[in-house]
Amino acid sequence: MKTIITIVVSLIVQTLSAQTFNLNVEEAVAYAIEHNTTLNKSIIDQDIIAAQIAEVKGRALPQISATGGFTDNFSLAEQQLPAELVGGEPGTTIGVAFGNRYAFTGSARVEQQLFNFQLFNSIKAANALREIQALTTLQTTEDLIINVVQVYIQIQVTEKQVELLEENFDRTSSLIDLSDFKYKEGLIKKLDLNQLKVNRSNLRTQIEDAQYQMDEQKRLLKLYLYIPMDAKVNLTEKLEDNEAFPLQNELNINSNIQYQQLEKQVDLSIIDQKVERANYLPKISAFFNYNYRGDTNEFTFNAPAYVEQWNGTYGLSASWSIFDGGSRRKRIQQKQLETLKLEEDQKMLKTTIEKDYQDALQQMLLSQSQITSQNENMFLAQENYDGINTSYNEGVAALTELLDSEFALRQAQSNYLNALLQSKVAELRILKTSGQLAQLITSN
Repeated sequence: MKTIITIVVSLIVQTLSAQTFNLNVEEAVAYAIEHNTTLNKSIIDQDIIAAQIAEVKGRALPQISATGGFTDNFSLAEQQLPAELVGGEPGTTIGVAFGNRYAFTGSARVEQQLFNFQLFNSIKAANALREIQALTTLQTTEDLIINVVQVYIQIQVTEKQVELLEENFDRTSSLIDLSDFKYKEGLIKKLDLNQLKVNRSNLRTQIEDAQYQMDEQKRLLKLYLYIPMDAKVNLTEKLEDNEAFPLQNELNINSNIQYQQLEKQVDLSIIDQKVERANYLPKISAFFNYNYRGDTNEFTFNAPAYVEQWNGTYGLSASWSIFDGGSRRKRIQQKQLETLKLEEDQKMLKTTIEKDYQDALQQMLLSQSQITSQNENMFLAQENYDGINTSYNEGVAALTELLDSEFALRQAQSNYLNALLQSKVAELRILKTSGQLAQLITSN
């Protein structure tokens, strides 16, 4: 039996280990939103806030309570009275026990807040807190989308980098084979051949570093998507197929999530001031009480041994804190100062967002220009390398010229990939700072 269980578990582990995810950008984002633990925790926090709001609102509803009890006065206390009251000898006392042995009690109370501005403003504060938490969840979603898309693009760029490096490695290997023949024929120096081998070794190191970087990026993507680390992830959308997202032409500061959060915090701080000011006002509530008592000296509920009593009251109650040594005024002053600080933060944040938006916009324009120029430069570098390579094979060009042209080609390829990456990153920054991404998340 143990052997069978071991085999079944092994098969399950192998099945999970062989799991493969084929994802384009949109699918990766959707999977992350559904499974990411950080986002799920933020959603749970929203539910916690909702429960807290319901708790505060519940205090504004009628409060109903009931009590009940049973008492066995098995040894009644006696009170000393003049004996002549019951026909005894004058000047003496006699002990008399008052009450019944068994007593049953019950009461019900209903209370309703009629005038309590502190409670009502607390409800407003709870609602504001719910809106802040909703924005926090929205920001978590936005950050998750940015991170997933960015690492997706980085993996694509690194894959392209590995591909180009391997092409350069193959060219260098072919060149070494040719140069080895020329060295044996005495046409080139041993130092030239060694330099080629050094270049190939450096290329191999660069390929290994890029592959490690790509594996690291894929593990980071798995972390964002919350999938097993031993699962395989295939990115089905190529970098060249990613067209620029249609960006809005202006900054909408009120759609920026960070700005919205700070705006709500200012609103919450103002409500907190109102909560403190409400302490100056009286609190008025209505109440209704109804009580029951049953007494008997025998454990029975039948008359005449068992006697019942009912009584009830209703009315209004009020409380008013008239003087507290000025502590309320100081608390209100603290809240006002905190609001002023938040308003200053709001001004600074507005300027920072505008700067980030302009930086990202300029970076995207620069990167797009560099993509065009570096693409042309890469084509020219490839053409130049091919020409010098042909001349080198024919014995016309020197090896140093060929090495220089190869370095220029690799530099052009690296510049092109970097410009491509910076363009996509700048596009994401514009989407975030402008508030456009938040609008897309909200609308969907």
